Amino acid sequence: MTELRLFPGAAVVWAATAIVLLNGWQAACIIVMLVAAAWLLLRQRGQGIACGGIGLAAVAVAAIRKSRAQAFEFTQPLEGRISAAPTQTDSGTWLLRLRVEGFPAQLPVFVKDNPGLETGSRVSLAASFKEASRPGLSPVVAEGSAVGVAPPRGWAHVVAGNFRELVSESVGPASQGLFPGMVLGDTTLQESAERDLYVAAGLSHLSAVSGANVAIICSAAALVCAAFALGPAQRMTAAAAALAGFVLLVGFEPSVQRAAVAGMVGLLAVLNSSRMQPLHALSLGIIVLILVDSELALSFGFALSTAATAGIVVLSPVIVRFLAPTGWPEILVRALAVALAADVVTMPVVALMAGEVSVVSVLANLLVSPVAAPITILGVLAAACAQLGPIDILGTCLLKVAEPCTWWINTVAHGVVALPVSTVAASPWAVALVYGWILLGLAFRRPLLTLIVVVCAVGAAVYQPGEVDISRLRTHEVSTESEIAPVPAGTQVIIVRGPETGDTSQVSPRRSLPTAFQSTPRPTRTKEGIPVLYPSRDGPVRLYRDGVQHSSDGRF
Repeated sequence: MTELRLFPGAAVVWAATAIVLLNGWQAACIIVMLVAAAWLLLRQRGQGIACGGIGLAAVAVAAIRKSRAQAFEFTQPLEGRISAAPTQTDSGTWLLRLRVEGFPAQLPVFVKDNPGLETGSRVSLAASFKEASRPGLSPVVAEGSAVGVAPPRGWAHVVAGNFRELVSESVGPASQGLFPGMVLGDTTLQESAERDLYVAAGLSHLSAVSGANVAIICSAAALVCAAFALGPAQRMTAAAAALAGFVLLVGFEPSVQRAAVAGMVGLLAVLNSSRMQPLHALSLGIIVLILVDSELALSFGFALSTAATAGIVVLSPVIVRFLAPTGWPEILVRALAVALAADVVTMPVVALMAGEVSVVSVLANLLVSPVAAPITILGVLAAACAQLGPIDILGTCLLKVAEPCTWWINTVAHGVVALPVSTVAASPWAVALVYGWILLGLAFRRPLLTLIVVVCAVGAAVYQPGEVDISRLRTHEVSTESEIAPVPAGTQVIIVRGPETGDTSQVSPRRSLPTAFQSTPRPTRTKEGIPVLYPSRDGPVRLYRDGVQHSSDGRF
């Protein structure tokens, strides 16, 4: 924490770029100059020059890219390469991030179906354009359908395909989606219900290439060097080589770039903090990444990665000191400190992004933390063995050894989601207030009072009556009641779009619902409390936190 020279510059670069994307370059220039002048008035000439210089550079880069994006003219058919894994929206359409030649940003494209689309595929689409509703470099979004798809090329695609095939042949259904996700960030084998399950449990970060993956791989290489009594220089060299090999395996997508920076920052905290402190490295990484890709300034993923890394580096040692007097085992104290530190700083971002937070994520991450490293290390080795073709028996053995670990993660996810309360609606300020109280309670050694107040706050958030914004809930939309089953894990509201009467006797006995409806003339929720809405029958409906529904026209 003594080396913070680049921290103000990183903050200025991030804020200036975000302001350019939100409002315009003029406002960003004014703010940068005010910040630089403030440092100069404080007689910090070096900081003033540094903040002003790199801040104006970030403004210029973002403004040029935004101007190019606004002047760009798309041709028909729209052609480009998919730069990130397609994601399915609540309405059933697929969102693609398309890299179009000459366009300085990723173009969001919505398509109705997913005809074998994956990261790296080259696609040709018959598309129409409309104005973007979210701020960013791209002034438009596209809608259309694919008229031509070319499979992805490159080593990373071959590696992922071979590993998926090995996983499908070697492990059970509960582990098939986790192995490719935790090792390579490949969620192809995960069904939508499984993805929703991990989101609701606060474990979705496991199925993505993250800084934790990079730190585990690099740390394993450093530990091997330490076992042979090699020095710090050799350990850093081995860690850097492991990082390069890992990036070669998974590809150099934007998420991998963020993970590489976050992982190396964490590694520096362990191996080389005397030469470059972690926050100094993190600040440098923020500056470089935002200058390379201006859109990261408004990316929730980038904000979560950065906040989690900073929180673990800064807060986890403090929390360890607070928990040390408890006498708990050191490994438990450190795991709990890391989980709490990451949650403290990321939950406000999650609340801003989703309007709700998970109250079981700390418990879930604490329970699965011991098995994350074995899965990652054995999975990477298995992925390398999967490239050996017919002699990949070693990869199968490695997956069999690690399979109990993935089974445990799946079991924990189902267990915490089945608790009476797993998520609550919350604003960023409410989350910051609760976690501030937790930190104060730890600081002043008042664990019982802290626990009582937090439980009361969560209970108030859960049971407080009030209207719920349905657009912010995780929905399960179907055409008829017979299509409700299976209900994806983490579903908060079910919407039946067809002209249903709500009579459960019309449900086909061959496709009975996984949960029985209450025996009322107008079934509005399952016995588990999931609201069921019928827009075609009831029109607009107001939904309240206690599950009560009222039609907008006052009929009920």
